[in-house]
Amino acid sequence: MTEWNKWQTNNGEIPVSPFAYANYHPHFTLTNGFGIICSKKKWIGTQVLNAKNNKLLGTIAHHTSWGCNYDCPRGNSIKAFALQAGLEILAPSTPTRFGTNSANTIDFAIVKNFLYPYEIHSISELSSDHNPITLNFFLQYSIPKYPGKLKTNWKKFKDTLKNSEFINPHFVNTAEHLDSIVCRLEDEIINAKISSSNPIKENYIYHDSKLRELNSERNLARKMFQTYRDPVLKRKLNKLNKQIKKLDQKIETEAFTNELLNVNATDGTVWKYVTPFKKKTKSIPSLNGPGGIANTDLEKANFLAESLETQFTLNNITNPDTEELVADSVMRFRTEANSVCKDFDPRLPSEVLDCIKSLRINKAPGIDGNNNKMIKNMPLHTILTITTIIHKIMTLGHFPTRWKTATVVPILKPGKDPTDTTSYRPISLLPSLSKIAEHLILKRLNNYLKENNVLCTEQFGFREKLSTSHQLIRVVENVTEGFANKQKTGAVFLDIQKAFDRVW
Repeated sequence: MTEWNKWQTNNGEIPVSPFAYANYHPHFTLTNGFGIICSKKKWIGTQVLNAKNNKLLGTIAHHTSWGCNYDCPRGNSIKAFALQAGLEILAPSTPTRFGTNSANTIDFAIVKNFLYPYEIHSISELSSDHNPITLNFFLQYSIPKYPGKLKTNWKKFKDTLKNSEFINPHFVNTAEHLDSIVCRLEDEIINAKISSSNPIKENYIYHDSKLRELNSERNLARKMFQTYRDPVLKRKLNKLNKQIKKLDQKIETEAFTNELLNVNATDGTVWKYVTPFKKKTKSIPSLNGPGGIANTDLEKANFLAESLETQFTLNNITNPDTEELVADSVMRFRTEANSVCKDFDPRLPSEVLDCIKSLRINKAPGIDGNNNKMIKNMPLHTILTITTIIHKIMTLGHFPTRWKTATVVPILKPGKDPTDTTSYRPISLLPSLSKIAEHLILKRLNNYLKENNVLCTEQFGFREKLSTSHQLIRVVENVTEGFANKQKTGAVFLDIQKAFDRVW
């Protein structure tokens, strides 16, 4: 069966000419070069025109809405029918047919209730004055995340977490199971946040009526000049552009002046106005590296990652005796770890709550996306789950892999070359839940070290109620004592490069 016979079989009404046939699809309709509209079930041409204006058949339809230079009665009829029937006209951005002194778009598509993304292009064909058209529909796609601001109903957030499927970490016996429980908990929190949040409508931006009128005149003048290339139209276009620029600057200056006049120190508006100027975040320029120049975000990220990997490579301090001693100590600790952890005081929900209360809501979240405000609004049964997970971390001797993964943000060092990858300091953003677990574990480890006198008395760093100031006082006392006893005091100061990255 030929395609024309298939068309006659599938359609109730038959066009006058077989040239009116166009390809069809269950979801959309297409037109051919003569502007004839066709669909799978019924030929739409008879619905567009009545008996007295059926001259549309076999002729070309022009309208500015799909890229033509002018409107014709046939194009107006198609456009009116599309508006009345709720159809959408798809046309390429470049002309599809080129005449001696003109270029027009006479090929287009019509869709209805078709929400998939699409691309339509006019392909240059040198052997003909009529270009072929490609129309691609992307039937598989992912909806991007909403980039605007969201407003969360925190009561609904708590209720959603309360009614979520219960996560019981009491029966966790392996490190892999602990990792899966942590990932599941994070997903439950994120899903509760999404289900209880709605986008905030943006404030309507008022545009001056005179400016809108000038923009419309400018757009029309540009279109006419591009079509006819008349110098008079060019002068009119330039004049309108100058008027728009002058009026836009005037409106912007007036708005800025009014904003400054309304700033008041008593109601806090002055701080809201000044805060954006204090931000030091800047975009990273093109970076120089061993592999060339990085311009895109992906190339910059790879360059910075390679630089950080080089900086964090450990120094070669190989010593067989020391390595054997460390290996024996680690093995001995692992053997005694279970008994040591069992001697620790059990984690209490009240301790977790105290840590949560001390969190600051303006801190950036980690890779899990759970910010501190979400943690502060968690229900009690979620707090109990976190407490049990921390207990399992201590008993199993395994810290969840997810909580050890950080988002690294490069910050330019003051006075350094912004194009050099080594000029950036990495800031690691860890999950907030991991910080709570670390705080409770560190508290018990410090108590153990203090009670058993494990640390030497000369260590002042990373110890409670001790700092470098106390170490300086100790050095001054030793020097003063040496002077009093008529002795000489010697001191050796070491400044180790990348001490934290490669040594500590």
